[in-house]
Amino acid sequence: MGFDNLVNKAKEALSGTNKDELIAQAKEAATDERIDQVADAIKQVAPDSVDSKIDGLAEKAKDLNN
Repeated sequence: MGFDNLVNKAKEALSGTNKDELIAQAKEAATDERIDQVADAIKQVAPDSVDSKIDGLAEKAKDLNN
């Protein structure tokens, strides 16, 4: 599947869904535990020199999700 096909499928999936509903779904999926899991996964492949920035971004994401 090409990138254009993926984008079109995403657009189709999101059509008819209002912005507030999408935000609520994203907040429900982005629990603190999941944010930490993603940050840990990124730190495994990123250079150690950016670990503190990744942790900072994870904390901001958690704050915005509250």
